[in-house]
Amino acid sequence: MNGWAEILQRFGDVDGGIRPTLFVHKRCGRLIETLPSLQHDPNRPEDVLKVDADDDGIGGDDAADALRYLVATKSRAISQRKLRGL
Repeated sequence: MNGWAEILQRFGDVDGGIRPTLFVHKRCGRLIETLPSLQHDPNRPEDVLKVDADDDGIGGDDAADALRYLVATKSRAISQRKLRGL
């Protein structure tokens, strides 16, 4: 399955009665900032338009790409762990 479609599916659909299986922690600020700004690629509707960071490293969609790669390598099982050290 396409990585972006997998992410959308894992976010669930509360109105449709589908529980989410992917949760983003509030400490993932860059990801939370990036996800709403993603746009469909007009040449590949199943993909998102690539956005590179500027010369100062600001912007870009690297955080969203990292999430996509994470989802591609992890199972759908739900597990909860307490984060330590912060």
